[in-house]
Amino acid sequence: MKRILVLTGATALALTVLAVPALRGGAFATSTINYVEEDWQLVVATTDQTGVGPQITTCMSPTSDASQPFVAFDMNYREYPSFSPGGMQIQVWSGNSVTATSTQGSSQLANNNETLTWTQCLSLNDGQATYGVSNGQSTSFGKFGQGNGLLDVTLSTSATSLASYSPTYSVKNSGVSWESNLVTSMTLVQVRYYSNGVLVSTDSTGYPVTLGQ
Repeated sequence: MKRILVLTGATALALTVLAVPALRGGAFATSTINYVEEDWQLVVATTDQTGVGPQITTCMSPTSDASQPFVAFDMNYREYPSFSPGGMQIQVWSGNSVTATSTQGSSQLANNNETLTWTQCLSLNDGQATYGVSNGQSTSFGKFGQGNGLLDVTLSTSATSLASYSPTYSVKNSGVSWESNLVTSMTLVQVRYYSNGVLVSTDSTGYPVTLGQ
């Protein structure tokens, strides 16, 4: 069973508003948001190739409801259908089951003082959510992300909009699951909200993930 990490994240939501969608409880009170992008940054102090560390996971959900399907993105290891060191893997979790995966690479983190950046996005269309990783940059992994069916998945959802998406959910359920002492910082740097291809608002608050829990 995939265990969602329960970590303490920032709870303030300060938005640089380009249009003015209402906010309610940290989520948009509008039915028009159908695409969200998250920019992430991970700073690795040291690596442990023998122990396959550090191991990183982010989570993203169209509903911010742990009882509903969500996506997990593993870095520096792959865990389905069995554990393998290195590489990256996306998994769609529904209840206790994995319903879809997408994998890229098998290299391990190998460089000290390395910064990794990537964007993960979630879109909604006719009862299907699509999740993907793009614009990945890393010394150890090189460029990584979407392309040729790599690092993108679809999942069924009851959501009719991404109004219930929350960056707080993403941050609280993301973290370093193994050898967190090797990581300097992990941050959700920026979130962008779109409606039918139009940028609606940008949240540049910056949400640090609490390490070591």
